[in-house]
Amino acid sequence: MRKVQWSSVATVVGAVVVAVLMLVLVLRGRVWAWIPFALAAGIAVREIRFLQRARRPDAGFDEQRRGRPSDR
Repeated sequence: MRKVQWSSVATVVGAVVVAVLMLVLVLRGRVWAWIPFALAAGIAVREIRFLQRARRPDAGFDEQRRGRPSDR
């Protein structure tokens, strides 16, 4: 059983809440709310990808990038 990283889960939940609130403000005509909406959505996506990678033991963060020659 894997340990759940509750701080990352809380970050995702908080970022989604902020993104939804900012989206409501955008839809009500507040143009300035696009910036915090984009930031919160980006943070949520980044943390979700982090949680997905953390669950897979075969995918490390230190693996070489695709397309990079391995013999250099």
